[in-house]
Amino acid sequence: MSKTLDSLSPFRLFFSNIGYSSTCRPGDRRAMPSVIDWNPTVDPSGLVQRTRDALASGGAVVLPGDGGYVVLWRPGTAPERPAPALLVFGPEEAAAAGVTIPKTARRLMARAWPAPLTVEVPAGNQVPGAANGFVRFRFPEHPLFDLVVPALADLGPVLIADTGAESAADAVTRAGTEVALSINAGLRGGPKPTVVRCSDAGYAVVEPGAFPKEEIDRLAARIVLFVCTGNTCRSPLAEGLAKKLLADRLRCATDELPARGFWVLSAGVAAYGGGPASEESLAVAAEFGADLGRHASRPLNPQLLAAADDVIAMTHGHLHALATRYPGAGPGARLLCGDEDLDDPIGASLDVYRECARVVVRHLERILPEWVAS
Repeated sequence: MSKTLDSLSPFRLFFSNIGYSSTCRPGDRRAMPSVIDWNPTVDPSGLVQRTRDALASGGAVVLPGDGGYVVLWRPGTAPERPAPALLVFGPEEAAAAGVTIPKTARRLMARAWPAPLTVEVPAGNQVPGAANGFVRFRFPEHPLFDLVVPALADLGPVLIADTGAESAADAVTRAGTEVALSINAGLRGGPKPTVVRCSDAGYAVVEPGAFPKEEIDRLAARIVLFVCTGNTCRSPLAEGLAKKLLADRLRCATDELPARGFWVLSAGVAAYGGGPASEESLAVAAEFGADLGRHASRPLNPQLLAAADDVIAMTHGHLHALATRYPGAGPGARLLCGDEDLDDPIGASLDVYRECARVVVRHLERILPEWVAS
């Protein structure tokens, strides 16, 4: 269930150029929906167009989700189901609904979705789907949604609700409105989505589900990324010392930091993967109470930058490399030492490394209250 910090590869489907089955099946007294059988080996373009057309004409659509079947409809076109969510791709699309997306909500959307996870944020009643001062957002984990959501962009807000049904036919019955189109993908079970309420004051699981609280804590944690050249001297030292200082401040072990809201990482703009920290960095870190024994160098990549909340470089040269190689990726980077460079101690004596560590600690102590406060 957990997502890695590196982005997953884009989902790709290879489809044959054949048709799909569409039938009209008997049922209750309401007009029966068209039913299309989902087949991941079949070109979905017609299915996606039918979904869009049904919603555009004011109908509801039943689709396979990640914990059963879901129903989609446009605001005002069907009786409102309890606790609907707005169907969105991510935090930017959610913000376009006219609400402020708290930092924690952005992290959960960017790192966990698509997934059985509903994110709830404060909103006024003018926002479609809002109730009791909150609105929910959802992006289910089924490949069909990667294709359908972009096709619906020009329709305006689309609401989604989990029916709790394991079959498409049962979902149509539970939809509470006349369904124009149903996509049948066979029996689909699984735990219901976890609902997390996020605000500037923090977050809370308001409806338990597929994601345990411990996983939510890790996904919602702040990611601090230190960047140097080879990821063997300065940035590992900064990473290790930052973990030590944070753990001391929070009164926990360093391996408990993710559960306490922090991932502290490092990478290099010219690093080879898997290399250890330099012997001098290891020795000096130990003198300051930090352990770099398990460090493995990591090359910087755009996915890691995009996941980070705070990117801290050692020199102006690193800032330039970030800006030219990864334009627009992640938050704006800054220097650890204010406006000054932290010189590379590689090849120098232990005393030079010790002075480097003292400078790192001094500037970390300046930055640390900012992290803990936010």
